[in-house]
Amino acid sequence: MKILIGKLVLRLLSWMPLWLAHLLAHPLYWFLRLLPWKKKQIIRINLKLCFPELDEAGKQRLERESLWSLALLVVEAGAVWHWPAERLMKSIPEVEGREHVEAALENGRGVILAGAHMANWEILNLYCATMAPMIALYRAPADPGLDRFITGTRQRTGAELIPSGSFAMRRMIRQLRQGGMIGILCDHQPKQGEGIFAPFFGTPALTMTLVNRLASRSGCAVIMVSCQRLSRSRGWRMCLEPAPAGISDPDPLKGCTAMNQGVEHQIRQAPGDYLWLYKRFGIRPEGEADLYGRGRASPRKKAK
Repeated sequence: MKILIGKLVLRLLSWMPLWLAHLLAHPLYWFLRLLPWKKKQIIRINLKLCFPELDEAGKQRLERESLWSLALLVVEAGAVWHWPAERLMKSIPEVEGREHVEAALENGRGVILAGAHMANWEILNLYCATMAPMIALYRAPADPGLDRFITGTRQRTGAELIPSGSFAMRRMIRQLRQGGMIGILCDHQPKQGEGIFAPFFGTPALTMTLVNRLASRSGCAVIMVSCQRLSRSRGWRMCLEPAPAGISDPDPLKGCTAMNQGVEHQIRQAPGDYLWLYKRFGIRPEGEADLYGRGRASPRKKAK
């Protein structure tokens, strides 16, 4: 029933022009501001960790911007999940740095497009798949009907979704060595044992090694990609730029540090548009106190 209601809401939102959907974000934003929501404490902790140089007024401003971005993310879902590909692409009138991807592909190099949870990140795959054949990782839901809905909407501009797992690594390596593209949201906190601790805004964060491993094995180009909202409900801007040097270093710590620096750069361009309610620092090194107030990290689950 919840899935059916969600699909109905998405369909209703898809009938609206973007400016009208954005008007609906205003009451949702105020609801989020007034709601005694535990997630807001996560936002405050993340902002305190990542922007220690800001005074209290600055942190409160970023918290409000984060809630506003979240409200926009909700009301934009109808367009992102249901608009025809042509209409959606017309809502991306500004693209910066596409030449970096084109140059790598023309030289026969594969390309990793590494993005973060900025603004409306669902648009990243939808746009990038129009540049060249692309595969993207996703976590398949248990419900087959929901899985068909997700893959159908996310693949409508040409991307191929592959579920995460042991098969995925081989498939991605083959795609890159054949000169194709893959898309990865690289700011996910991986499971323990599947990442290493690397600095993120100066605080050690468990960081996925997948991008580093793929880049070092395939010799591909790594392009950081982010989505930004345009003012006055004009749509979205895609920004693509080469990843920091060292992202393909054989030393995974150096590679992951470079990747996190690239994500930081994306965030600093529009810090209020990042998904700050995500527990990016949830898993700590063994014995280190939990940063979100749940005591000490478990000594039984040791992270590298």
